[in-house]
Formats: sequence, C-alpha cells, structure tokens
Amino acid sequence: MTDDIARGAQAMDTNGSLATRRATSSRREFLRVLGLGATIALLPGIGVACGSDTATGPTSAIPGSGEPLLIDFEAGDVAILQLASVMEQIEAEFYARVVAAFGTSNIPAGEQATFTEIRDHELAHRAYLDGTLGTDAARTATATFRGVDFADRTAVLTAAQAIEDLGIATYNGAAQYLTGTDTLLVVAKIVSVEGRHSAAIRDLKDAKSAAFSPDPSGDVWRPAKSAASIQTYLVDKLGFANIPATFIQGPKGGG
Repeated sequence: MTDDIARGAQAMDTNGSLATRRATSSRREFLRVLGLGATIALLPGIGVACGSDTATGPTSAIPGSGEPLLIDFEAGDVAILQLASVMEQIEAEFYARVVAAFGTSNIPAGEQATFTEIRDHELAHRAYLDGTLGTDAARTATATFRGVDFADRTAVLTAAQAIEDLGIATYNGAAQYLTGTDTLLVVAKIVSVEGRHSAAIRDLKDAKSAAFSPDPSGDVWRPAKSAASIQTYLVDKLGFANIPATFIQGPKGGG
C-alpha cells in the first residue's frame, strides 16, 4: 500500500496539476481569505481554555479551543487533500496512543498486532499527504480524544470504529469534488484501506458476525456534516471557505 501511494504521488507531481493548485493554498492565500471575509463556515468553539484528562493520555485538550484551521475549497483538489490530511492526522494520533498504552491496557497480544499494523497504515497515509501538499499547503492539526480510556479494550474499539467510519464517510463525500484522476486514484486507494480497518475493528468488537459489514454501502457525507464530527477530535477550530454548493447523495442518503 505504501508503495502504491508513493507511485501515486510521483504521478501527480509528473502531470503538474496538483503542483499548480498548491500555489492557491499558500499561507498568503490563507491570510487573504481571512482578510477579505470570504464565505467562511467556522464551527463554534466548544471552549476557550485548554484542559487535560488523565484518563485519555497526553494533550487531550478541549475540542475547538485552539487556533483556526481553515480549508478553502476554492483550492480544488488541494482542499480535499487538506481535509484528508486532517482526518489522517487524527487517525494516526489515535492509533499511536493505542499502541503506546499497550503496557497498561487489557487489549490481548493478538489484537495488539492488528492495532499496530493499522497505526503503521495511518502513519503512511499521513506522511504521503504531508509530502504531497508540501509546506505551504499542509495543515497541521492537533488531535484530542477526551473521554477515551486507552487502557480499556471496549473504549478503544468503540472509538476506533467511530473514527474509521467518519473517515470513510468523509472520503466518500469529498471524492465527488476531485478533478484530477491521479488524485482520485490515490484517494480511492486510501479509503479502501480505511474500509478494511473498519471491518477489522468491527470484527474484533463482534467476532464472526455480520457486524464486519453491516450495510451494502458506506456513508457519503458532505464536507459540512463531516466537519461537525471531525471537530470533536480537534483542538483546532476547523473552518471551511467556499464550500461547494452542490452535493450528490450516496445510496444511503442522509449525507
């Protein structure tokens, strides 16, 4: 999977389409959008003071209590990759904390191997997206997981399922706005791996049952709906500018 992602990155750099869009998401563009008052949907902050929760591990600050993190959809494919990057940063941090807590958790050794492999996948996704976006376009997100006890197997599996399903719904919904075939190909590869993660987590929760695939199709969420759930895992105040007006619902509707 990592090799496929690397080849996808090379292909996008070769055709130059993504490199062109990177310029529109530079730090200068970020400041321009804020300064000119473009249409921005900034999710309301949950609080203004940072806090910690000893049960959840390091830096479990209050969601929405940090600085603004803006994604401007006028940037095209770059904006979708920025949204994907935020999601992958959350996932990578979550599984890193799961693995770090193995010494005190009640997760069996066999399941620890699964969580470790998923962590490695998410780290590869995060690294690929950071490298593709580059310094100017990358968005650094600070994840938080208040209320998650990383020493408890049930709590970890419940949170993991929610995060994986959120990522899948976000990718499925955002894919319709991509214009570059190379970008779409790489996003499809990433979301297919996320689907396998979700199935594996569900099977650990309810082994040898239909829980591994409860529906014939996954959720397809518009960016604004995804953002509301993503914000619960972010210290940063997530904001969108120039959100596409159109949205094609998935088979399940409710996006």
